[in-house]
Amino acid sequence: MVQQSSIDFLAIANRIISGGDITRDEAKQLLLVQGGELYDLFYAANKVRRHFHGNKVTFCSILPTKFGNCSEDCKFCAQSAHYDADVNAYPMMDGDDVEKACTSARDNGASAFGIVNSGRGPNKKEWPKIMEAIGAMKKVDGITHCATLGTLNESQARDLKAAGIRRINHNLETSKEFYPKIVTTHSWQDRVDTVKLAQKVGLEACCGCIFGMGESVDDRVSLGFSLKELNPHVVPLNFLHPIAGTPLENEPKLKPMEILKIIAVMRMILPKQDLKVAGGREKNLRDLQSWIFYVGGTSGLIGNYLSTNGRANQEDLQMISDLELEWQDDRVGDLDESIPDSEHIPHSKGSLLQLPVLNF
Repeated sequence: MVQQSSIDFLAIANRIISGGDITRDEAKQLLLVQGGELYDLFYAANKVRRHFHGNKVTFCSILPTKFGNCSEDCKFCAQSAHYDADVNAYPMMDGDDVEKACTSARDNGASAFGIVNSGRGPNKKEWPKIMEAIGAMKKVDGITHCATLGTLNESQARDLKAAGIRRINHNLETSKEFYPKIVTTHSWQDRVDTVKLAQKVGLEACCGCIFGMGESVDDRVSLGFSLKELNPHVVPLNFLHPIAGTPLENEPKLKPMEILKIIAVMRMILPKQDLKVAGGREKNLRDLQSWIFYVGGTSGLIGNYLSTNGRANQEDLQMISDLELEWQDDRVGDLDESIPDSEHIPHSKGSLLQLPVLNF
């Protein structure tokens, strides 16, 4: 005899669709679901995704323009100078290389392209090279231009906005409570402040996290609601793929169904945002990668990551084609205008593209 669940998954989904919210207690309850009930959760999360986003999905691409020798001690990161990971560091790339990479990203299926620099934040010496890279990106039409540069001051944020950067990525990484166990060289509040500063000057915020670093279910709930309060446009969800030489190299990997459950609950907490399933997708989900959209995801990274390889663009584009999803050339999702104190930045919606499956 099948035991009746005490959780009304569809009632929670319908409340969210009607403009209500999931509670913290409900989110925790959903994160503890196991077995057959997972499929009920997935169905409910898919209803929320389809209501707010339809069948629109998108992919972005990133380029590590300055890599390694990082002063920060993030325990998950192979680029930290504090650890002995096998990476080849290099200084800031030239603009020509950035332009070529941005062009390739656009031509191979990405709707957004971002430069990513290692380090706590930009210094005066490298700022001209950053501006050179942004100028190179701006030569490439038909793609959104983004940057991940670490901690920013207001002058830098305004310069980036004026130079044509649309979106800044700066992740919270984990909950406020768990953060000191992962990073000690800068605070969780430092990250929050940079995201708020970007929003203040009119930049869109891309702000997410990493799961699978040893955090608890309570940490995941806390993190989800912190992201809801920050109200970014895009929320990248990364899943730790432990790298040799880092302190988390022996951390057990999350199981695929646990990852799908986390995505589903994050969709319930953040119904309107673009949920971008990013780092660790291929290596952790394996054959279940296509499920990221059914459980609530609306985008992903295409191509390689910072210190690990992704899969061929062709495979991701084929996945979208097989699922009969629509490709959005601008973005999927937005910040939640119903959240108090959010600064909505007007934008024009992109048109839908029918992208071919590419062979390279």
